[in-house]
Amino acid sequence: MQTPLRMEWSSVYTIKQAQPDNTCIDVEMVLLAVLMENGDLVLWKFVLPFTNGADVVFYDIVESGVTRPSDLAWWEYESSDRRMSGLIVGSEVGPVKIMPVSLSGVKGYFTLRHPVILWKECDEIAVENIKCVPMVHPIQKSRCSLIVASRGCYVFWCLLMISPAGLNVHNSHVAGLHSLPVVSLAVSQQGVAVYTCSIDGWIKKLTPTFTENTLIFKQEDMLRPENLTGRRIHGIAVSHNGAFIALASTQGMVGGFHPINRTYHVHLVTLKTPEMAAELLLQSPTQNLYKMADLLNLVRWQILKNKCIPASLLEELDQKIQEVDSPYLWRLKLFLVRILYQSLQSPPTDHRWKPTHEESKVFVRDEEEEDEKDPAQEEGEPEEVKHEANPEEQKAEVQAWINAVESHLMREHMKKVLGVVYLNTWVAQNTSIPTCGLVEYLSKDGNDRDSEVLIGHIKNKMNKQTFLERCSLCQAVVPFTGIQTSDL
Repeated sequence: MQTPLRMEWSSVYTIKQAQPDNTCIDVEMVLLAVLMENGDLVLWKFVLPFTNGADVVFYDIVESGVTRPSDLAWWEYESSDRRMSGLIVGSEVGPVKIMPVSLSGVKGYFTLRHPVILWKECDEIAVENIKCVPMVHPIQKSRCSLIVASRGCYVFWCLLMISPAGLNVHNSHVAGLHSLPVVSLAVSQQGVAVYTCSIDGWIKKLTPTFTENTLIFKQEDMLRPENLTGRRIHGIAVSHNGAFIALASTQGMVGGFHPINRTYHVHLVTLKTPEMAAELLLQSPTQNLYKMADLLNLVRWQILKNKCIPASLLEELDQKIQEVDSPYLWRLKLFLVRILYQSLQSPPTDHRWKPTHEESKVFVRDEEEEDEKDPAQEEGEPEEVKHEANPEEQKAEVQAWINAVESHLMREHMKKVLGVVYLNTWVAQNTSIPTCGLVEYLSKDGNDRDSEVLIGHIKNKMNKQTFLERCSLCQAVVPFTGIQTSDL
Protein backbone atom coordinates (compact mmCIF):
# COMPACT_ATOMS: atom_id res chain seq x y z
CA MET A 1 0.00 0.00 0.00
CA GLN A 2 1.29 3.45 -0.95
CA THR A 3 0.18 7.00 -0.34
CA PRO A 4 -0.25 9.32 -3.37
CA LEU A 5 1.49 12.65 -2.82
CA ARG A 6 0.77 14.71 -5.96
CA MET A 7 -1.36 14.45 -9.09
CA GLU A 8 -0.98 16.43 -12.32
CA TRP A 9 -2.89 16.47 -15.63
CA SER A 10 -1.14 16.46 -18.97
CA SER A 11 -2.26 18.40 -22.02
CA VAL A 12 -4.56 16.82 -24.61
CA TYR A 13 -2.97 14.23 -26.89
CA THR A 14 -4.33 12.80 -30.15
CA ILE A 15 -3.96 9.06 -30.81
CA LYS A 16 -5.04 6.71 -33.59
CA GLN A 17 -7.70 4.16 -32.63
CA ALA A 18 -8.59 1.17 -34.80
CA GLN A 19 -12.25 0.48 -35.53
CA PRO A 20 -13.96 -2.90 -36.14
CA ASP A 21 -13.89 -2.22 -39.90
CA ASN A 22 -10.09 -1.70 -39.74
CA THR A 23 -10.35 2.04 -40.19
CA CYS A 24 -8.52 4.46 -37.90
CA ILE A 25 -9.96 7.54 -36.27
CA ASP A 26 -8.34 10.30 -34.18
CA VAL A 27 -9.19 10.09 -30.47
CA GLU A 28 -8.22 12.64 -27.84
CA MET A 29 -6.93 11.64 -24.42
CA VAL A 30 -5.28 13.09 -21.33
CA LEU A 31 -2.93 11.46 -18.84
CA LEU A 32 -3.14 11.76 -15.08
CA ALA A 33 0.24 11.33 -13.37
CA VAL A 34 0.19 10.26 -9.72
CA LEU A 35 3.35 10.57 -7.62
CA MET A 36 3.59 7.87 -4.94
CA GLU A 37 5.51 8.09 -1.67
CA ASN A 38 8.18 5.64 -2.88
CA GLY A 39 8.89 7.75 -5.99
CA ASP A 40 6.89 5.67 -8.50
CA LEU A 41 4.88 7.53 -11.14
CA VAL A 42 1.57 5.90 -12.04
CA LEU A 43 -0.07 7.09 -15.28
CA TRP A 44 -3.81 6.76 -15.96
CA LYS A 45 -5.33 7.27 -19.39
CA PHE A 46 -8.61 9.21 -19.80
CA VAL A 47 -10.27 9.01 -23.22
CA LEU A 48 -12.20 12.13 -24.13
CA PRO A 49 -15.04 12.83 -23.80
CA PHE A 50 -14.94 11.28 -20.34
CA THR A 51 -18.29 9.69 -19.44
CA ASN A 52 -17.76 7.04 -16.75
CA GLY A 53 -15.13 5.10 -14.88
CA ALA A 54 -14.87 2.48 -17.62
CA ASP A 55 -13.09 5.06 -19.79
CA VAL A 56 -10.17 5.19 -17.32
CA VAL A 57 -7.45 2.62 -17.98
CA PHE A 58 -4.00 2.04 -16.58
CA TYR A 59 -1.38 3.48 -18.93
CA ASP A 60 2.11 3.00 -17.47
CA ILE A 61 4.24 3.04 -14.33
CA VAL A 62 7.62 4.77 -14.16
CA GLU A 63 10.17 4.21 -11.42
CA SER A 64 11.81 7.56 -10.80
CA GLY A 65 14.29 6.42 -8.17
CA VAL A 66 13.73 9.65 -6.21
CA THR A 67 13.84 9.13 -2.47
CA ARG A 68 11.42 11.16 -0.38
CA PRO A 69 9.64 12.79 -3.37
CA SER A 70 8.06 16.18 -2.74
CA ASP A 71 6.47 17.64 -5.90
CA LEU A 72 5.48 16.87 -9.50
CA ALA A 73 4.93 18.77 -12.76
CA TRP A 74 4.62 17.99 -16.49
CA TRP A 75 7.31 19.02 -18.95
CA GLU A 76 5.94 19.31 -22.49
CA TYR A 77 8.17 20.64 -25.24
CA GLU A 78 7.02 21.50 -28.75
CA SER A 79 9.07 23.01 -31.56
CA SER A 80 8.19 22.46 -35.22
CA ASP A 81 8.43 18.68 -35.73
CA ARG A 82 9.96 17.93 -32.33
CA ARG A 83 7.60 17.26 -29.47
CA MET A 84 8.57 15.62 -26.21
CA SER A 85 6.98 15.02 -22.85
CA GLY A 86 8.21 14.10 -19.41
CA LEU A 87 7.55 14.38 -15.69
CA ILE A 88 9.53 16.70 -13.41
CA VAL A 89 10.02 15.16 -9.96
CA GLY A 90 11.44 17.00 -6.95
CA SER A 91 12.80 15.58 -3.73
CA GLU A 92 12.78 16.69 -0.10
CA VAL A 93 16.55 16.23 0.00
CA GLY A 94 17.31 18.42 -3.04
CA PRO A 95 17.61 16.63 -6.43
CA VAL A 96 15.33 17.47 -9.38
CA LYS A 97 15.03 15.33 -12.51
CA ILE A 98 12.84 14.78 -15.58
CA MET A 99 11.60 11.24 -16.14
CA PRO A 100 10.80 10.11 -19.72
CA VAL A 101 7.18 9.28 -20.56
CA SER A 102 6.62 6.88 -23.42
CA LEU A 103 3.76 8.17 -25.57
CA SER A 104 3.28 5.22 -27.89
CA GLY A 105 0.72 5.87 -30.59
CA VAL A 106 0.70 9.62 -30.08
CA LYS A 107 1.39 11.36 -33.36
CA GLY A 108 4.56 13.44 -33.56
CA TYR A 109 5.92 12.77 -30.05
CA PHE A 110 9.39 11.55 -29.22
CA THR A 111 10.64 10.07 -25.97
CA LEU A 112 13.67 11.02 -23.93
CA ARG A 113 16.19 8.20 -23.91
CA HIS A 114 17.35 8.77 -20.34
CA PRO A 115 16.28 10.82 -17.33
CA VAL A 116 17.54 14.40 -17.34
CA ILE A 117 19.15 15.62 -14.11
CA LEU A 118 18.27 19.26 -13.44
CA TRP A 119 19.85 19.46 -9.98
CA LYS A 120 21.80 16.65 -8.32
CA GLU A 121 23.05 18.09 -5.01
CA CYS A 122 21.59 16.45 -1.89
CA ASP A 123 21.68 19.57 0.30
CA GLU A 124 18.59 18.67 2.37
CA ILE A 125 16.59 21.63 0.94
CA ALA A 126 13.15 20.50 -0.20
CA VAL A 127 11.94 21.19 -3.75
CA GLU A 128 8.38 22.55 -3.85
CA ASN A 129 6.02 24.49 -6.13
CA ILE A 130 7.45 23.22 -9.42
CA LYS A 131 6.21 25.15 -12.47
CA CYS A 132 7.06 24.68 -16.14
CA VAL A 133 6.45 27.46 -18.69
CA PRO A 134 6.99 27.20 -22.48
CA MET A 135 8.80 30.22 -23.90
CA VAL A 136 10.46 31.47 -27.08
CA HIS A 137 14.11 32.49 -26.94
CA PRO A 138 14.16 36.01 -28.48
CA ILE A 139 17.85 35.81 -29.45
CA GLN A 140 18.15 32.28 -30.80
CA LYS A 141 14.56 32.33 -32.18
CA SER A 142 13.80 28.85 -30.82
CA ARG A 143 11.40 27.39 -28.30
CA CYS A 144 12.58 26.57 -24.80
CA SER A 145 11.21 25.61 -21.40
CA LEU A 146 11.61 27.54 -18.15
CA ILE A 147 11.32 25.44 -15.00
CA VAL A 148 11.10 27.20 -11.64
CA ALA A 149 10.68 25.83 -8.12
CA SER A 150 11.10 27.00 -4.54
CA ARG A 151 13.91 25.59 -2.43
CA GLY A 152 13.75 27.07 1.05
CA CYS A 153 14.37 30.81 0.78
CA TYR A 154 15.68 30.47 -2.79
CA VAL A 155 14.11 30.07 -6.22
CA PHE A 156 15.62 27.35 -8.40
CA TRP A 157 15.37 27.87 -12.15
CA CYS A 158 16.38 25.77 -15.13
CA LEU A 159 16.33 26.66 -18.84
CA LEU A 160 15.97 23.76 -21.30
CA MET A 161 16.73 24.22 -24.99
CA ILE A 162 16.94 21.58 -27.72
CA SER A 163 19.58 22.16 -30.37
CA PRO A 164 21.03 19.91 -33.10
CA ALA A 165 23.68 18.93 -30.54
CA GLY A 166 21.07 17.72 -28.07
CA LEU A 167 19.36 18.97 -24.93
CA ASN A 168 21.03 21.95 -23.24
CA VAL A 169 20.45 22.49 -19.51
CA HIS A 170 21.20 25.82 -17.78
CA ASN A 171 20.34 26.11 -14.08
CA SER A 172 20.98 28.36 -11.11
CA HIS A 173 19.32 29.90 -8.04
CA VAL A 174 17.88 33.33 -7.30
CA ALA A 175 19.00 34.31 -3.81
CA GLY A 176 18.24 37.23 -1.51
CA LEU A 177 14.48 37.24 -2.11
CA HIS A 178 12.99 36.33 1.27
CA SER A 179 14.24 35.95 4.81
CA LEU A 180 11.71 33.18 5.44
CA PRO A 181 10.98 30.08 3.31
CA VAL A 182 8.91 30.49 0.16
CA VAL A 183 5.46 28.96 0.75
CA SER A 184 3.97 29.52 -2.69
CA LEU A 185 5.03 30.29 -6.24
CA ALA A 186 2.87 31.32 -9.20
CA VAL A 187 3.61 32.09 -12.86
CA SER A 188 1.61 34.32 -15.20
CA GLN A 189 1.29 32.81 -18.69
CA GLN A 190 0.98 36.01 -20.73
CA GLY A 191 4.10 38.12 -20.28
CA VAL A 192 5.92 35.53 -18.21
CA ALA A 193 6.55 36.64 -14.62
CA VAL A 194 7.22 34.59 -11.49
CA TYR A 195 5.59 35.59 -8.20
CA THR A 196 6.92 34.24 -4.92
CA CYS A 197 5.45 34.61 -1.45
CA SER A 198 6.87 33.84 2.00
CA ILE A 199 5.06 33.08 5.23
CA ASP A 200 5.08 36.73 6.35
CA GLY A 201 3.13 37.83 3.26
CA TRP A 202 5.87 39.62 1.33
CA ILE A 203 5.49 39.06 -2.42
CA LYS A 204 8.30 39.32 -4.95
CA LYS A 205 8.02 39.54 -8.72
CA LEU A 206 10.72 38.01 -10.93
CA THR A 207 10.77 38.96 -14.61
CA PRO A 208 13.08 36.77 -16.75
CA THR A 209 15.31 38.43 -19.32
CA PHE A 210 17.25 36.43 -21.89
CA THR A 211 20.94 36.82 -22.59
CA GLU A 212 22.96 34.91 -25.19
CA ASN A 213 23.21 31.70 -23.19
CA THR A 214 21.42 32.19 -19.88
CA LEU A 215 18.78 34.14 -17.96
CA ILE A 216 18.74 37.03 -15.53
CA PHE A 217 15.79 37.91 -13.32
CA LYS A 218 14.64 41.43 -12.53
CA GLN A 219 13.38 41.58 -8.93
CA GLU A 220 10.52 43.78 -7.78
CA ASP A 221 8.84 44.18 -4.40
CA MET A 222 5.06 43.99 -4.56
CA LEU A 223 3.02 46.13 -2.20
CA ARG A 224 1.66 44.14 0.71
CA PRO A 225 -1.94 45.04 1.67
CA GLU A 226 -2.19 46.49 5.18
CA ASN A 227 -4.96 44.10 6.16
CA LEU A 228 -2.56 41.17 5.70
CA THR A 229 -0.21 42.35 8.43
CA GLY A 230 -0.01 39.77 11.17
CA ARG A 231 -1.58 37.03 9.09
CA ARG A 232 0.04 33.87 7.84
CA ILE A 233 -0.01 33.40 4.06
CA HIS A 234 -0.62 29.88 2.77
CA GLY A 235 -0.61 30.35 -1.00
CA ILE A 236 -0.94 32.66 -3.98
CA ALA A 237 -2.35 32.35 -7.51
CA VAL A 238 -2.17 34.67 -10.53
CA SER A 239 -4.86 35.19 -13.17
CA HIS A 240 -4.20 34.20 -16.77
CA ASN A 241 -3.01 37.62 -17.97
CA GLY A 242 -1.57 38.78 -14.67
CA ALA A 243 -4.35 41.22 -13.81
CA PHE A 244 -5.07 39.86 -10.33
CA ILE A 245 -3.23 37.94 -7.66
CA ALA A 246 -5.13 35.94 -5.04
CA LEU A 247 -3.74 35.29 -1.56
CA ALA A 248 -5.02 32.70 0.90
CA SER A 249 -4.41 33.66 4.52
CA THR A 250 -5.57 32.85 8.02
CA GLN A 251 -7.94 35.12 9.92
CA GLY A 252 -5.19 36.45 12.14
CA MET A 253 -5.39 37.39 15.80
CA VAL A 254 -8.66 38.74 17.21
CA GLY A 255 -8.34 41.11 20.14
CA GLY A 256 -4.76 40.05 20.71
CA PHE A 257 -5.65 36.38 20.97
CA HIS A 258 -5.60 33.48 18.55
CA PRO A 259 -9.20 32.45 17.66
CA ILE A 260 -10.38 29.04 18.76
CA ASN A 261 -11.58 28.08 15.27
CA ARG A 262 -9.16 28.82 12.46
CA THR A 263 -10.77 30.41 9.41
CA TYR A 264 -9.18 31.26 6.06
CA HIS A 265 -9.64 34.32 3.87
CA VAL A 266 -8.97 34.90 0.16
CA HIS A 267 -7.77 38.37 -0.87
CA LEU A 268 -7.67 39.72 -4.44
CA VAL A 269 -5.06 42.33 -5.31
CA THR A 270 -4.86 44.07 -8.69
CA LEU A 271 -1.51 43.97 -10.45
CA LYS A 272 -2.39 46.21 -13.39
CA THR A 273 -4.20 49.50 -13.84
CA PRO A 274 -7.35 49.75 -16.02
CA GLU A 275 -5.33 51.74 -18.54
CA MET A 276 -2.75 48.96 -18.87
CA ALA A 277 -5.55 46.39 -19.17
CA ALA A 278 -7.22 48.39 -21.96
CA GLU A 279 -3.94 48.61 -23.86
CA LEU A 280 -3.44 44.85 -23.63
CA LEU A 281 -7.01 44.23 -24.78
CA LEU A 282 -6.46 46.26 -27.93
CA GLN A 283 -3.23 44.39 -28.67
CA SER A 284 -4.53 40.91 -27.83
CA PRO A 285 -2.85 38.29 -30.04
CA THR A 286 -5.51 35.68 -29.22
CA GLN A 287 -8.48 37.79 -30.40
CA ASN A 288 -10.59 36.04 -27.76
CA LEU A 289 -12.52 37.95 -25.08
CA TYR A 290 -12.97 34.81 -22.99
CA LYS A 291 -9.20 34.42 -22.54
CA MET A 292 -8.93 38.11 -21.58
CA ALA A 293 -11.60 37.95 -18.86
CA ASP A 294 -9.34 39.18 -16.05
CA LEU A 295 -8.33 42.26 -18.05
CA LEU A 296 -11.94 42.90 -19.03
CA ASN A 297 -12.89 42.95 -15.36
CA LEU A 298 -10.51 45.83 -14.67
CA VAL A 299 -11.94 47.90 -17.53
CA ARG A 300 -15.48 46.95 -16.46
CA TRP A 301 -14.79 48.18 -12.93
CA GLN A 302 -13.49 51.50 -14.26
CA ILE A 303 -16.59 52.10 -16.41
CA LEU A 304 -18.97 51.17 -13.60
CA LYS A 305 -17.14 53.52 -11.25
CA ASN A 306 -16.89 56.55 -13.55
CA LYS A 307 -20.12 55.88 -15.52
CA CYS A 308 -18.32 56.58 -18.79
CA ILE A 309 -15.98 54.89 -21.26
CA PRO A 310 -12.47 56.41 -21.21
CA ALA A 311 -12.18 58.74 -24.18
CA SER A 312 -8.67 57.57 -25.03
CA LEU A 313 -9.78 53.92 -25.10
CA LEU A 314 -12.80 54.64 -27.29
CA GLU A 315 -10.75 56.77 -29.69
CA GLU A 316 -8.03 54.14 -30.10
CA LEU A 317 -10.63 51.38 -30.48
CA ASP A 318 -12.44 53.26 -33.27
CA GLN A 319 -9.12 53.91 -35.00
CA LYS A 320 -8.20 50.21 -34.90
CA ILE A 321 -11.66 49.28 -36.22
CA GLN A 322 -11.11 51.57 -39.21
CA GLU A 323 -7.71 49.97 -39.84
CA VAL A 324 -8.53 46.29 -39.23
CA ASP A 325 -12.33 45.96 -38.81
CA SER A 326 -12.10 42.58 -37.06
CA PRO A 327 -15.07 40.98 -35.24
CA TYR A 328 -13.00 40.89 -32.03
CA LEU A 329 -12.77 44.69 -31.91
CA TRP A 330 -16.50 45.05 -32.53
CA ARG A 331 -17.28 42.55 -29.76
CA LEU A 332 -14.98 44.48 -27.43
CA LYS A 333 -16.81 47.68 -28.31
CA LEU A 334 -20.17 46.01 -27.67
CA PHE A 335 -18.91 44.85 -24.27
CA LEU A 336 -17.85 48.37 -23.32
CA VAL A 337 -21.15 49.92 -24.39
CA ARG A 338 -23.19 47.29 -22.54
CA ILE A 339 -21.20 47.91 -19.36
CA LEU A 340 -21.80 51.64 -19.81
CA TYR A 341 -25.54 50.99 -20.05
CA GLN A 342 -25.34 48.86 -16.93
CA SER A 343 -23.58 51.66 -15.04
CA LEU A 344 -26.46 54.02 -15.84
CA GLN A 345 -29.04 51.70 -14.29
CA SER A 346 -30.45 52.98 -11.01
CA PRO A 347 -30.04 50.61 -8.05
CA PRO A 348 -33.17 48.68 -7.07
CA THR A 349 -35.32 50.51 -4.54
CA ASP A 350 -37.72 47.67 -3.71
CA HIS A 351 -36.29 45.14 -1.30
CA ARG A 352 -38.15 41.87 -1.32
CA TRP A 353 -37.16 41.11 2.24
CA LYS A 354 -38.81 44.34 3.45
CA PRO A 355 -42.62 44.55 3.89
CA THR A 356 -44.54 47.06 1.77
CA HIS A 357 -46.47 49.97 3.26
CA GLU A 358 -49.76 48.15 2.72
CA GLU A 359 -48.47 45.11 4.58
CA SER A 360 -47.05 47.15 7.47
CA LYS A 361 -49.31 47.44 10.46
CA VAL A 362 -47.34 50.29 12.08
CA PHE A 363 -45.33 53.01 10.34
CA VAL A 364 -43.27 55.05 12.78
CA ARG A 365 -41.93 58.44 11.74
CA ASP A 366 -40.05 61.07 13.68
CA GLU A 367 -42.39 64.03 14.07
CA GLU A 368 -39.58 66.46 14.84
CA GLU A 369 -37.87 65.65 11.55
CA GLU A 370 -41.17 66.15 9.77
CA ASP A 371 -41.66 69.59 11.40
CA GLU A 372 -38.10 70.67 10.66
CA LYS A 373 -38.43 69.74 7.00
CA ASP A 374 -37.80 72.76 4.79
CA PRO A 375 -40.88 73.61 2.69
CA ALA A 376 -38.57 74.75 -0.07
CA GLN A 377 -37.52 71.15 -0.59
CA GLU A 378 -41.05 70.21 -1.59
CA GLU A 379 -41.20 73.16 -3.97
CA GLY A 380 -37.97 71.98 -5.55
CA GLU A 381 -39.30 68.62 -6.53
CA PRO A 382 -40.05 69.53 -10.15
CA GLU A 383 -36.41 70.59 -10.56
CA GLU A 384 -35.22 67.23 -9.22
CA VAL A 385 -37.53 65.37 -11.59
CA LYS A 386 -36.13 67.39 -14.45
CA HIS A 387 -32.61 66.49 -13.33
CA GLU A 388 -33.49 62.78 -13.27
CA ALA A 389 -34.72 62.97 -16.86
CA ASN A 390 -31.18 63.46 -18.18
CA PRO A 391 -29.99 59.94 -17.24
CA GLU A 392 -32.98 58.50 -19.09
CA GLU A 393 -31.99 60.38 -22.23
CA GLN A 394 -28.44 59.16 -21.81
CA LYS A 395 -29.66 55.59 -21.39
CA ALA A 396 -31.69 55.92 -24.58
CA GLU A 397 -28.61 57.14 -26.47
CA VAL A 398 -26.50 54.27 -25.14
CA GLN A 399 -29.24 51.77 -26.04
CA ALA A 400 -29.27 53.11 -29.60
CA TRP A 401 -25.49 52.74 -29.61
CA ILE A 402 -25.84 49.12 -28.50
CA ASN A 403 -28.40 48.44 -31.23
CA ALA A 404 -26.09 49.88 -33.88
CA VAL A 405 -23.13 47.71 -32.82
CA GLU A 406 -25.31 44.60 -32.54
CA SER A 407 -26.76 45.27 -35.97
CA HIS A 408 -23.28 45.53 -37.48
CA LEU A 409 -22.16 42.27 -35.88
CA MET A 410 -25.34 40.53 -37.01
CA ARG A 411 -24.94 41.74 -40.59
CA GLU A 412 -21.32 40.60 -40.70
CA HIS A 413 -22.31 37.18 -39.38
CA MET A 414 -25.08 36.86 -41.95
CA LYS A 415 -22.68 37.71 -44.77
CA LYS A 416 -20.21 35.17 -43.46
CA VAL A 417 -22.87 32.44 -43.36
CA LEU A 418 -24.14 33.20 -46.84
CA GLY A 419 -20.60 33.42 -48.18
CA VAL A 420 -19.68 30.01 -46.79
CA VAL A 421 -22.86 28.40 -48.09
CA TYR A 422 -23.00 29.85 -51.58
CA LEU A 423 -19.50 30.97 -52.50
CA ASN A 424 -17.20 28.35 -50.95
CA THR A 425 -19.29 25.19 -51.35
CA TRP A 426 -21.06 23.42 -54.17
CA VAL A 427 -24.85 23.61 -53.84
CA ALA A 428 -26.64 20.53 -55.12
CA GLN A 429 -29.63 20.88 -57.41
CA ASN A 430 -32.21 19.70 -54.87
CA THR A 431 -30.65 21.49 -51.87
CA SER A 432 -32.94 24.10 -50.31
CA ILE A 433 -31.44 26.66 -47.94
CA PRO A 434 -33.73 29.38 -46.48
CA THR A 435 -32.22 32.76 -47.32
CA CYS A 436 -35.21 35.06 -47.69
CA GLY A 437 -34.91 36.78 -44.32
CA LEU A 438 -31.14 37.12 -44.57
CA VAL A 439 -31.17 38.55 -48.08
CA GLU A 440 -34.01 40.97 -47.32
CA TYR A 441 -32.26 42.19 -44.17
CA LEU A 442 -28.93 42.69 -45.93
CA SER A 443 -30.62 44.47 -48.85
CA LYS A 444 -32.04 47.20 -46.58
CA ASP A 445 -28.69 48.95 -46.28
CA GLY A 446 -27.89 50.48 -49.66
CA ASN A 447 -24.44 51.64 -48.52
CA ASP A 448 -23.14 48.12 -47.82
CA ARG A 449 -21.16 47.29 -50.93
CA ASP A 450 -20.12 43.85 -49.62
CA SER A 451 -23.77 42.81 -49.27
CA GLU A 452 -24.57 43.91 -52.81
CA VAL A 453 -21.66 41.90 -54.22
CA LEU A 454 -22.57 38.84 -52.15
CA ILE A 455 -26.23 38.88 -53.16
CA GLY A 456 -25.21 39.38 -56.80
CA HIS A 457 -22.96 36.31 -56.64
CA ILE A 458 -25.77 34.25 -55.12
CA LYS A 459 -28.23 35.27 -57.84
CA ASN A 460 -25.70 34.54 -60.56
CA LYS A 461 -24.97 31.10 -59.14
CA MET A 462 -28.58 30.04 -59.54
CA ASN A 463 -31.32 31.18 -61.90
CA LYS A 464 -33.92 33.68 -60.75
CA GLN A 465 -36.74 31.13 -60.42
CA THR A 466 -34.66 28.76 -58.30
CA PHE A 467 -33.52 31.69 -56.14
CA LEU A 468 -37.09 32.79 -55.45
CA GLU A 469 -38.20 29.23 -54.69
CA ARG A 470 -35.45 28.69 -52.20
CA CYS A 471 -36.07 32.05 -50.57
CA SER A 472 -39.78 31.26 -50.22
CA LEU A 473 -38.88 28.28 -48.02
CA CYS A 474 -37.83 30.74 -45.33
CA GLN A 475 -41.49 31.43 -44.58
CA ALA A 476 -42.01 27.75 -43.68
CA VAL A 477 -38.67 26.97 -42.05
CA VAL A 478 -37.95 30.06 -39.96
CA PRO A 479 -41.05 29.80 -37.66
CA PHE A 480 -39.89 26.35 -36.54
CA THR A 481 -36.61 27.85 -35.32
CA GLY A 482 -38.35 30.36 -33.10
CA ILE A 483 -37.03 33.30 -35.18
CA GLN A 484 -39.30 35.69 -36.98
CA THR A 485 -38.46 36.83 -40.50
CA SER A 486 -38.81 40.44 -39.40
CA ASP A 487 -36.14 39.83 -36.74
CA LEU A 488 -33.67 38.70 -39.36
